[in-house]
Amino acid sequence: MWELLGRPDPFHVVEHGAGKGLLAADLLGWAGAAHPEFYRAVRYLIVEVSPAARERQREHLWRLPVSWADDADLEEDSIIGVCLSNELADALPFHRIRMTGAGIDELWVVDDGLALGLAPGEPSDRRLEAYVERWGRALRPGQQAEANLRAIDWARRVVRSLRRGFFLTIDYGGRAEEVHGPDHPDGTLTCYYRHTQNRDPLRRVGEQDITAHVNFSALAETVREAGGEVTGYTTQGYFLAALGIGEAVEWALRRAKSTREFEQVRAQVEELVRPDGLGGFKVLVAHKGLMSPVLRGLSLLSEEI
Repeated sequence: MWELLGRPDPFHVVEHGAGKGLLAADLLGWAGAAHPEFYRAVRYLIVEVSPAARERQREHLWRLPVSWADDADLEEDSIIGVCLSNELADALPFHRIRMTGAGIDELWVVDDGLALGLAPGEPSDRRLEAYVERWGRALRPGQQAEANLRAIDWARRVVRSLRRGFFLTIDYGGRAEEVHGPDHPDGTLTCYYRHTQNRDPLRRVGEQDITAHVNFSALAETVREAGGEVTGYTTQGYFLAALGIGEAVEWALRRAKSTREFEQVRAQVEELVRPDGLGGFKVLVAHKGLMSPVLRGLSLLSEEI
């Protein structure tokens, strides 16, 4: 991406929602060791709204040239480089809706004095009806779904912040007809608590992660409406294979000091590329201010979306 943009200095890498900061540490560590000229041009910026997450990130990144910002700090047409995210959109707050013969209800959280529950009511946002009209055509009466308006707003802001460059987001999900199709009659909401999962968002309130599959059709159309173009859409497995993960694994395995280390490396990589595991995550790449860029990560498979 840096080469395609003409090796700009500075080259901004803006990561939205950086978790513990491990991806930033790996990217900067690799760049410093393998491409010092590129490393000198990089300005790494983490957009993070959680003060607690910022502190965790600083613990991992205090030796590296990283700065932090809020969404509001990113002005339109201010970034030359790449805006990226890994498993962010799935964790943004979403609306739960249910189709009826007459339209949609929103499922509201209610308190009867004894416990929290869900009850149907009028949609809280007029955009929910437009969302269903546009991306929920596969939904049937009685079917539940999640509508992530926050993810759409976020993607729009990210693309508008780019002057020239790329938007790269990795997450689990699919096209609208997959996420809202008959395979998900109760939606895709999933809760995670200490390596276990359930489908009850009202259990352990504040203690478990609540997620839903990402509607990549909505993100792709939002990219275009915000002035960008979709570069490609693929899976994490194909993306990493095209980028040469096989060669990297061979290099690591040759240097393994024991059979145990050998098996550990192989198992970790298999999990990253396995189609029914992390390899099935989707990768959406968009660009702005360039003419039809060709990226190695999309060379094995790039689908229309």
